[in-house]
Amino acid sequence: MAIQTVLIAALLAVKGSAFALRTRSTNSTQPSVVDATYDGQCFYPKPAEDFDLSSYLGRWYQVAGTVAPFTAGCKCIRADYSLNANGTVNVLNGCELGGQEIKIQGTATAVPSSAGYGDEGVLIVQFPGQPAPDCPGPNYIVQDIGVGNGTEGCGGDASSDGAFAIVQSSKFSTLFLLSRQQSPSNTSIQAWLQRAGKLGSNLTEVVLTDQTGCQFA
Repeated sequence: MAIQTVLIAALLAVKGSAFALRTRSTNSTQPSVVDATYDGQCFYPKPAEDFDLSSYLGRWYQVAGTVAPFTAGCKCIRADYSLNANGTVNVLNGCELGGQEIKIQGTATAVPSSAGYGDEGVLIVQFPGQPAPDCPGPNYIVQDIGVGNGTEGCGGDASSDGAFAIVQSSKFSTLFLLSRQQSPSNTSIQAWLQRAGKLGSNLTEVVLTDQTGCQFA
């Protein structure tokens, strides 16, 4: 399977494919162009160049993102990542709905660099009883990691209390903005969402996560 690196414009209709990919720009007169990988079936965001799995493990709080079926209507969304003995990553997602705690556990498997999607930060996450991803490549791609108010870009320590991570899926269809802090400043959240938009995320479907009054996190 040949993997191609391409530039995606604001509205790209691919002949013979079943979808159109949209990315956004802060300038309405200038189409957003982002770097992406195409494997003949789907487009994939480019991952952060300095992703380190060991420092990425632990708890992250979803402070904004597109609504996923598991978290629809939820508050206090979080994810805990830990290393399994076989080298895969245990994924434990949790949230609160109507005063009840909801959990779902799955496995993340790193996609080898030889597959052509990137060297690190590209994984396939699967949950029991859930359908397999539509695309053959990674469905969990860490696009950027940093600290502070989002202006520094990648290069931050993912284990830092002030760290943020931008996570996207194949076809740029699902954004998760994660933070090590449960309630970072709105200024930081907005700065990182703006950065996610520049990296190809469609922010019209993004909502902020209520991380107040959490009973289980």
